[in-house]
Amino acid sequence: MVQRTVALSFVQEGKKCRVKAIEAGRGLVRRLREMGFNENVVVEVVKSNGIRGVIVQLNNSRFALSRGMAMKIIVEEL
Repeated sequence: MVQRTVALSFVQEGKKCRVKAIEAGRGLVRRLREMGFNENVVVEVVKSNGIRGVIVQLNNSRFALSRGMAMKIIVEEL
């Protein structure tokens, strides 16, 4: 079964997803990887605020991401 991939900013609150790719420049990719956003990591969307951005939980930490950053993180919904 083929899973649908979307940008993290489109995932609904309370849903979990798996990071598939980061489509951004070198600097942002490095920054997100340092935060723990690596391929196959499971992320839970705690709060999705549409235009403003998202709050996600990853490895017992919460991160607030702008909508622009969240648009560059491609995930597979679980």
